[in-house]
Amino acid sequence: MPNANELSQLHDLAIQLAGQAGEVHVRRETGDIDSKSSSTDPVSDVDREAENLIVAGLRELRPDDAILGEEDTSVQGSSGFRWVIDPLDGTVNYLYEFPSHAVSIGVEFDGTPVIGVVLDTALNELHASQVEKKSIRNGQEIHVTSCSDLSVALLGTGFAYQPSLRRSQAMIITELISHVRDIRRSGSCAVDLCSVASGRLDAFYETGVNWWDVAAGIQVVRGAGGIATYEHDKKRIIASGPNLWEELNNAIIKAEAATVSQSAPPSANI
Repeated sequence: MPNANELSQLHDLAIQLAGQAGEVHVRRETGDIDSKSSSTDPVSDVDREAENLIVAGLRELRPDDAILGEEDTSVQGSSGFRWVIDPLDGTVNYLYEFPSHAVSIGVEFDGTPVIGVVLDTALNELHASQVEKKSIRNGQEIHVTSCSDLSVALLGTGFAYQPSLRRSQAMIITELISHVRDIRRSGSCAVDLCSVASGRLDAFYETGVNWWDVAAGIQVVRGAGGIATYEHDKKRIIASGPNLWEELNNAIIKAEAATVSQSAPPSANI
């Protein structure tokens, strides 16, 4: 594990770069809107400019670190550190001026998240976390909820851009919805994870999310006393307070299994 001084420097740099990228959000110079994975998955000049700004800062100040960015940045490094960047998480929200979007910057060391910074540029809230320290929001410590009963848990989720994947995600949520208090969907995975960390949600679950969507938020949740896990093969994130996580995980496994069963073609009669 890196020493505390180096972690503190990384933490401060991530906050600095997130603030600079947030200024790009505020200008709202979206330029031409292009599509990525589908016609409903947009990318704007704000996404690209914010990522380029962060990457340029890192190349100057941390030239030996690796970088992974949503907008096609992939830089190899030799230091053991990798910066994982989503320059505008919640692009659709941003374009519609729906108040849920953020800059997300995570730092991992040998594959383990050690720094998480999420700047919510709609609410002007800075969530920051350093491994082995408490997560903060605008300078104040935050904590996950103590909820231990799934039936009264407020669950956040999200949906993919591809219609076929959205349909399967909706089927799983249909299985889960009768087992929880209610469902919320903000459209920004990074913001939702910070909502778990700060107690605005009891839990969050989504499939089909990429590492840059969750790398920072995972550390923020963990630093707030919660449990957050990501399965790279399934692209599945599950996060909650420690009293709820096992029941939530079991319910998700059952819901996914039931959905697979419902989707299976009927057996031929012989």
